[in-house]
Amino acid sequence: MSEIIEKLAEWIHEEWRKGDYPKKPQLDVPYSELAPIDKDANRAAGRRIADVLALVGLGVSTPEDTKSRERAADSAIPPYIEAHVERLAEAEHEGWMAHRAKNGWVYGPTRDDDRKLHPLMVPYSQLPEDEKEKDRKAVRNYPKQVEAAGLAIVWL
Repeated sequence: MSEIIEKLAEWIHEEWRKGDYPKKPQLDVPYSELAPIDKDANRAAGRRIADVLALVGLGVSTPEDTKSRERAADSAIPPYIEAHVERLAEAEHEGWMAHRAKNGWVYGPTRDDDRKLHPLMVPYSQLPEDEKEKDRKAVRNYPKQVEAAGLAIVWL
């Protein structure tokens, strides 16, 4: 499973790098060049996909396990995710915050990596619209991420 998480983490990071928003130089590098703590943040994002999808009755399955579960039709997944995008995006943000908090991060009006302060350590409802859109984009990308890792989305 760690190989799958690593593949997801790399995909997530490279998709994030394509985004049109300011990036810290030490993060805007290929996944292989990230610091261990930054790789871990991407791994955490990969691990939480299944938990977030479970909120709306979807899961992630290996090809072997997919035989015993009903695979969600590829064409049905994006509109289903879109119908639940706010709930999923909020859960994605909460998962990001939980991972940060576990590593000692807290709210601060200005980001300070040395002191582990971040202005986005707030409830989803308090995020600026552009930050909410990043979380929406993340969950809209779940099907591509899951497929790239050789997994399938299934109905729970």
